[in-house]
Amino acid sequence: MSESIGTFLMPLYAIASWFGLCTQGNSGKYMLPVSLVGWIWAGINCIRTKRLDLGVISFFFVILASLYERHYGFTRGAKVALSVSSVMVAMNYSLVIAFWNDIQKDLAKSSKSELWMNIFWGYCASMVVFWVCAAVKNYMRGENGYTVVGL
Repeated sequence: MSESIGTFLMPLYAIASWFGLCTQGNSGKYMLPVSLVGWIWAGINCIRTKRLDLGVISFFFVILASLYERHYGFTRGAKVALSVSSVMVAMNYSLVIAFWNDIQKDLAKSSKSELWMNIFWGYCASMVVFWVCAAVKNYMRGENGYTVVGL
């Protein structure tokens, strides 16, 4: 059975996201590209499946927070917005884990392979942890010698 492109893109996106966090976590420069890719991917899912992917909403808030930071600097407002929006994305991914049994039954009816389902679950679990770490990292960015501009 030939695997869909998502089988390969999910781990690639997760690795790229973690790489951005590990290499640019102190500046937050990774937030906009990672959230933009996630938002586009969620939009494609909406078009492809004709169902709402909550990622179009949750990633949008990260994009807005990232653009706010780029325009106004790392203010307290940007810090809170980046942290809260990152938690929103983590919560979105955690829905897959919380409702996995029902989702798995639904996916079994589709053409998704067992390999794809395992990769999808692992990808979602990894991204829950990633976005929680991103939220914490953004919240801590103003500490330890980094400047936070007051509102």
